[in-house]
Amino acid sequence: MPTSKCVKCGSELIAAGALYGPRRLSFRPEGTKFLTLETGDVMTKVHMCRECGLIEITGDVEKLRRLTADA
Repeated sequence: MPTSKCVKCGSELIAAGALYGPRRLSFRPEGTKFLTLETGDVMTKVHMCRECGLIEITGDVEKLRRLTADA
């Protein structure tokens, strides 16, 4: 994975991980297709800056496109 820069302090975002509650957190977009073989959850990835603590959350855009595409 290419490193990205922290938008707050400019350091590299190098600590990768996930956000957890009772289970791993995901994004569920509104207006998704009703009949699909996939769940409506879009999994997220998280990176944290080791310098300032900023957390960046990104999601699976390919799955989002499949879920929100016109039927």
